Amino acid sequence: MILAALAVVVVVVVGRRWLVGRSARRVEAVLGAALAPTIDLVAVVVGSGGTVAEAVRTVAAIGPVPVRPAFDRVVQRSDAGSLLVDSLVPLADELPASFHPFVRAVILAEAEGGPVSLLLSRLADEADQARQAEVEAVARRLPVSLLVPLVVCQLPAVLLAAVVPLVIVALRRLGG
Repeated sequence: MILAALAVVVVVVVGRRWLVGRSARRVEAVLGAALAPTIDLVAVVVGSGGTVAEAVRTVAAIGPVPVRPAFDRVVQRSDAGSLLVDSLVPLADELPASFHPFVRAVILAEAEGGPVSLLLSRLADEADQARQAEVEAVARRLPVSLLVPLVVCQLPAVLLAAVVPLVIVALRRLGG
C-alpha cells in the first residue's frame, strides 16, 4: 500500500514537472514566433519617421498578441513618469532570450538617438532565419511522430482485418 502511494506521488511530481516544462516551452515558442513581426513593426514605424516611443505604443496596440502585454507595461511605466529607456529595461526580463538583441537595439536607439533601421532589418532577417530553421526541424521530426500512431493503431487493425481471418480459415480446414 505504501509502495503504491509512493508510486502515485512520484508519477504526480514527475508528470507535473513534465507538463510545466512543456507549457513553458510552448509559451517560449509562441513568443519566439512573434519576434520577427515585432521587429518588422518597429522598423516600419521608425523607418517612416516615428520615434521609438511611437513604435513601442504601436506594438502595444496592434503588435503580435503574445508580446502586447509586455509592451503595454512599458507604455504604462512610461506614462507613469519613467523615462522610456528605463521603462524598456525590464522588457528584456519579460520576454525570452531571443528578444534580448532587439530590446538592446531599441534601448540603444532611444538612449543614443541613432539610426536603428538597418540594425532592425538585420535582426528581422536573423529572426526569420531562426524561425525557418525551427520550422524545418519540426518538419524533420514529424514523420517520426506520425510513425507512433501508425504502429500502435493501424498495424494491429490491419493484422486483425487481414491476417486473423486467414488464420481462422486455415485452422478450420486443418481441423475439419
